[in-house]
Amino acid sequence: MVPKYHWLAVLAAITLLAAPVFSQDKNTSTSNLSNPQIAGKQLFVGKECTACHTLAEKDEGEKTAMQSTRDDEWFAGHVAEHSEVILRDDRSSRRKRRTAAEEVDMLRAYLDGTTAAEKKQIDSMSEDVFKGAYLYAQNKCQNCHMIAGEGKDIGPDLSRVASKHDRAWLLKNLLDPKQFAPDTEMPSYEELGEQALNQIAAYLTTLK
Repeated sequence: MVPKYHWLAVLAAITLLAAPVFSQDKNTSTSNLSNPQIAGKQLFVGKECTACHTLAEKDEGEKTAMQSTRDDEWFAGHVAEHSEVILRDDRSSRRKRRTAAEEVDMLRAYLDGTTAAEKKQIDSMSEDVFKGAYLYAQNKCQNCHMIAGEGKDIGPDLSRVASKHDRAWLLKNLLDPKQFAPDTEMPSYEELGEQALNQIAAYLTTLK
């Protein structure tokens, strides 16, 4: 006869093996941070700013330290001169300018609007959370939702959405929002694919 504790150990092992592994479970709440603060870090890396700049207080070799004293006009010009717009593949020049301005705002939110402690908090996050926050901005979720006071209040405030819904619910809602709110204007994001949806859910799961 197999001891009872042995069966419990087996069941626990099966549960752990069957459950999907998401590194964001190690992250604490990010509700104190706006989406641009987190997505701005991913944008800082994606625009290859790290090739020339360091976030340290002093220069490191050929990499120069970021200076928060630069004015908005200089900063926007510098970003435009040294990097291409990557947040969205816009076709019209008007939309490109709008997206470029959005990128500048996101970079500013991370570089100048984030304390040293908050930067440390952001650095400790998993890659899934970074990419999920970036995808949230890329797909203009902020045009309807607010997080930490940033965005619009057309849809529900998502600042603590993970305290109300688990990852499974969040994924289902991204796939088919009307199953929970038939009158919602939120579209399905099924076309983004499984990986992207899981990354967005990873980010939303930290909002608690």
